[in-house]
Amino acid sequence: MKHIGMDLHSTTTDICVRNGVGRIVLLRRIETTPKELVAFIHGVSGEKRVAVEESQMADWVSRLLAPHVKEVIRSQPRHNRLISGSEDKCDEKDAEALSELLFMNRLKPVHHPPAAYRTLREGVIAYWIASRELTRAKNRLKAFFLHNGWHQVGRAVYCLRDREKNLQAIEKRGWNVGLAKLHYEQLDHCRRLKAKHVRMLREMFKPMRHQVKCLASIPGIGPIGAYTLLAYLEDGRRIPNKRKLWRYAGLSLRRHESNDKGRQGASHSGNRMVKQVLMSAAITVVSRQKDNALARYWEAGIRQNVDAKRMRRNLARKIAVIAHLLLRSNQEYRDERVMV
Repeated sequence: MKHIGMDLHSTTTDICVRNGVGRIVLLRRIETTPKELVAFIHGVSGEKRVAVEESQMADWVSRLLAPHVKEVIRSQPRHNRLISGSEDKCDEKDAEALSELLFMNRLKPVHHPPAAYRTLREGVIAYWIASRELTRAKNRLKAFFLHNGWHQVGRAVYCLRDREKNLQAIEKRGWNVGLAKLHYEQLDHCRRLKAKHVRMLREMFKPMRHQVKCLASIPGIGPIGAYTLLAYLEDGRRIPNKRKLWRYAGLSLRRHESNDKGRQGASHSGNRMVKQVLMSAAITVVSRQKDNALARYWEAGIRQNVDAKRMRRNLARKIAVIAHLLLRSNQEYRDERVMV
């Protein structure tokens, strides 16, 4: 068995090959092209395993090489301390470290979604990027007003019906009207782009409309939240239990303790989009004040003097478990089945 570590870059790839006893038998730098990569793999005799670090290029490289090797592992870079913590770090050494970790079976693999879910993830990621760009455009516009000494509160600065009034006020005060119009133009462009992303998501998720309906039946979860959860949790079976689900969603606790001393706090890792959907759903449940099991769960925790921040995280955890269960069972949310 050959153990091959690949350090991928946009133009070149450094490769280290180890034999069955862990000895380096080949070091090579090749061009990062499909033809060169496949030709190199065919040039290595015997059964082969390949390891690459998770990156933008890892997905297509792993799909390219999978038919030609026994196994392709896309490893989690944060767990590869032999690479990131090394004082002797370069592309060649990184490839050697990857092959060594592969030989010792010390790599933590990243989940490979099926082709359908991979496409859905790309659409969801693109939507969230467009949403952030719209937020940035709004912040730039409000900063323009604040920079010129006009503090605007609320949505009046963004609203289309107040735009002409705002532009007249800008012109009256002698500000840069042309720059304000450009900010408004950028805002309109971001709004149109985000709307196109929403329409695209609707089309992409049509084959899975039942699963979307199941997730959207949870209080606090809207269509975008349902799309995001479905794209990342898939059919609910990729994550085996609730504790790993909480860790994946960034809702677990991080601990730094020794001899019963130290500190605990909210996790800083996990999937940020999934965490945002779940935390936003928890806030929505709390703010709407509707009579449902999730709202009663919140009220019960507050009556027991649980800190509000901790209780919101607990509520987000419960929503995550419910979503996980609905995807597995392919059923809609039922209020009477939720334990308070």
